[in-house]
Amino acid sequence: MGAVKTVFIVGGGIGGLTVAHALQQIGVSTRVIEMGDKRDRIGTGITLLGNALRALAELGLVDACLEGGLGWDIVSVRDGAGTILSEQSTPRIWDADRPGALGIMRPRLGQILEDFATKGGAKIDFNTTVTRIDQDDGGVTVQLSNGETDRADLLIAADGAYSNIRQSIFGEEFKPHYAGQGVWRYTVFRTEAMNGFVLYRLPTGRVVGALPLSKELCYLFFLERTDEKLRIPQDQVCDYLRKLLAPFTAPELVAAAKVIGEDKHISYRPFDVLMMPAPWHRGRVVLLGDAAHSLTPQMTSGGGMAIEDALVLAQELDRNDDLETSLVTYCRRREQRVSRVYDIAYAICREERKPEHDRDHSMGLLREGYAFLATPV
Repeated sequence: MGAVKTVFIVGGGIGGLTVAHALQQIGVSTRVIEMGDKRDRIGTGITLLGNALRALAELGLVDACLEGGLGWDIVSVRDGAGTILSEQSTPRIWDADRPGALGIMRPRLGQILEDFATKGGAKIDFNTTVTRIDQDDGGVTVQLSNGETDRADLLIAADGAYSNIRQSIFGEEFKPHYAGQGVWRYTVFRTEAMNGFVLYRLPTGRVVGALPLSKELCYLFFLERTDEKLRIPQDQVCDYLRKLLAPFTAPELVAAAKVIGEDKHISYRPFDVLMMPAPWHRGRVVLLGDAAHSLTPQMTSGGGMAIEDALVLAQELDRNDDLETSLVTYCRRREQRVSRVYDIAYAICREERKPEHDRDHSMGLLREGYAFLATPV
């Protein structure tokens, strides 16, 4: 069985590399087209919850990912001095004897996924873009920026929230919009106090969060709420972050403030969100990951949703002889699930934008989201 034999994947991020590995496992030949340079992989870290680990386990990837990062179970809320106000364990929904969540550096995760994909036979073209797409009843033909022309049975657009493929195939009306929040992230050395997902809250409502990435590293994040996208000149970023941390007296945060600017990767990302309506395919082009759904990060599930997409799309392409049936079923399985996670994360985002937001309500939404993520894919 199987609806396709050859597939183009545009985008070599988490979703693209995971689906390349998943398809190679079922005997589908894949070619990944990635506009970036392999040497330019940067980023702080990513958190993968139990649902993502469950999907990675089904794909044979979870052990390598756990070895490359740090598994954790604790969710802790503390005051600005580091005193614990509440603490609970994340549910171990995929394996009762293994961590409920994982933190890992994005470059490390990318390399793990690339290694598995290429070991399975996937070809990856870096520094390459798709310049033209032509479809017919028998397949899809692409022209590449390197001058090459190639043909396959299906093209998977996994090229992110600002997907050029989505724009060219589905139209410019489907594009992300700013959600009124953004986040600073930067990587620091991890202390024993940073033993899981830790939130430090001030009475003013200001929050700093910490998430572990390895035995040695974690990343800190700061949420910003602004009506317009925040723009800080590059030469002012370090001072700006030091001022954000200044009111916090927890020893680990005081230490973190001292190393801002010492070659630590700092990023700022505004929350540009998108939830594509069904269908997610037109002809022989189908969307996956952020190209179909860009979420606010309150559910820490952007990467997890892309990994689930990859698993489900590979399942449907494997079990159906008809391509249209495979793609319709993939979208039906994914759209409702992702929409629920998108809605909950966005509801928390809107609540956090209020000057005096209801933290109990936000935590209730978060618990609702975690319970939903535990349900079968």
